[in-house]
Amino acid sequence: MIIFASIFGVGFGVLVLSLIFGSDADIDVDADIDLDLDHGGPSIFGAKMIALLMVGFGAAGFGMRATTDVSMSTASLTGVGGALLMGVIGYVILRAFYASQASSTITNQDILGQTGNLLDGINGDRYGQVACVIGGREILFLARSEDAASIERGTPVRITAKAGNVVTVQKIENKN
Repeated sequence: MIIFASIFGVGFGVLVLSLIFGSDADIDVDADIDLDLDHGGPSIFGAKMIALLMVGFGAAGFGMRATTDVSMSTASLTGVGGALLMGVIGYVILRAFYASQASSTITNQDILGQTGNLLDGINGDRYGQVACVIGGREILFLARSEDAASIERGTPVRITAKAGNVVTVQKIENKN
């Protein structure tokens, strides 16, 4: 019975430590075969999943030994069932948490070709400011004109290039 309680305690301790100190970092079991299955969810070989399996095994095995007169092998088989149940439930919950996280990474490919409106006009070689919606968020950039021409405030523009934090824009002509 003490072995089941010990396994439960170690697994629970790892879960508590990952709750306090963990974030997106996780410890994965690595092998010589590189299987990069980055599916946006928890790794089945990650520390959290191993700890969940230990908690399920320890709790089910301890519960079976403490409440019945079954043999150690029967309690161990019950522990395996508890581990699988806890692992599946934990994986589904962790997967839901990972899926709800939004990415804040915006690449140059996401920016180029976007349209927006000038918040501050561009006066020749001076910078203005453009607002555009990328990934559901409004992003502001310093902007300069593609041909150093002046562009009035409120004019719709298209982003054609990006250098550092400054985008190059061109006026979108109305086709009326």
